[in-house]
Amino acid sequence: MRDFSFNGVSLSSFGGRIIEAPTHTIATRDKTFTKIYEQSGDELIDNGSYNNVTFSVEIGFFTFVSQQTAQQLARAIIDWLAPLQDGYYQYRDTENEGYFTQAALVNFDQVQREMRTFLKATLTFNRVPFWYSDEGTHGLTFNDQGLFVNPEDYSSEPVLNLTYTGSETIPVRITFNGVPIKITMGVIPLNNQIIDGVQKQHYRIENGEKIYLSPVMPLDLVPGDNIIAFSTSQVTCTLTPNWRRL
Repeated sequence: MRDFSFNGVSLSSFGGRIIEAPTHTIATRDKTFTKIYEQSGDELIDNGSYNNVTFSVEIGFFTFVSQQTAQQLARAIIDWLAPLQDGYYQYRDTENEGYFTQAALVNFDQVQREMRTFLKATLTFNRVPFWYSDEGTHGLTFNDQGLFVNPEDYSSEPVLNLTYTGSETIPVRITFNGVPIKITMGVIPLNNQIIDGVQKQHYRIENGEKIYLSPVMPLDLVPGDNIIAFSTSQVTCTLTPNWRRL
């Protein structure tokens, strides 16, 4: 049975079903065509990113559900979606097993009206361009090098959670395919640091808040083989690769 989940809650848990499954189109490249004076043809400018994708899911209830039960379930779905209007949440569906994306519900007002009146509704989402693999984190503890094979056709933006086990402040060099990232690590509060390739940030957490450190630009993991090396064995790393596809 086709199903989807939003913010960790599935449609089927409400006794709902997908009437019309979404058509997931591939994100398009963000580009601009600019007219140049006295030049035949426009100049194509690639803006270096992909556009968001909009898709819709029509939902309803099984035919054997009574009218009264359907009304109760419709209200439950409205209550489920009502708090989720303020941003992106994790979206999964059976059309993309093993992957998830981040999506925002953009038509809650319409959904609320349709569910109350017709006991079915079309949910419209606006999602980020990429689908991310469920592959989890990798623990690294070495001062040599490790091989990471990116199975997708697109580079990924990894997140590195670093822990320093030494007793002195030292420079640390992390090398991605021969290109170095240089940071400084030491005892508390510099013993735990995060290099976030998704948010393009380098920070530590103190009392639940981000404390920004050096303006490090995290490096991507390219398709195929990637070699990651650390300059010291006094740093351990939990790496989330964030393999992704369009």
